Amino acid sequence: MKLFTCAVLAVLAGGLAGCSLDTPAYSAKERYAQIDRNYVSEWKQFNSDIDHYLLARPESQLSEWNVWHRD
Repeated sequence: MKLFTCAVLAVLAGGLAGCSLDTPAYSAKERYAQIDRNYVSEWKQFNSDIDHYLLARPESQLSEWNVWHRD
């Protein structure tokens, strides 16, 4: 009985600790959309790096990415 009570309390504590993707700022749907955009962006950058290492991109194209540094 003690083990069952501890298991129930652990499940409830996990739910109250904010372990879900539904945060106060974003809904779960918006959060999944952010994660998906990040995966797509990372994959495109990875493919761009592979093209760079294999010299598959034309020489005139220095970078496809619009990079803005704020120092």
